[in-house]
Amino acid sequence: MTKIKKMRIQRGLKAIELAQRLNISRSCVCAAEKKGLKNVKAAQRYAAALACRPEELLEV
Repeated sequence: MTKIKKMRIQRGLKAIELAQRLNISRSCVCAAEKKGLKNVKAAQRYAAALACRPEELLEV
């Protein structure tokens, strides 16, 4: 399980709810959850939606 998915579950959000916060499709969220985030800019967007720090989401 990737850091994004763990954080989303901790926040009690469904994938579709996170997608709505990010203004993207649920399939984009699912893809990011499978592959992880390696891009700082994407991590910043997801972090803002999940109310956490970007470094908590990056798969290093």
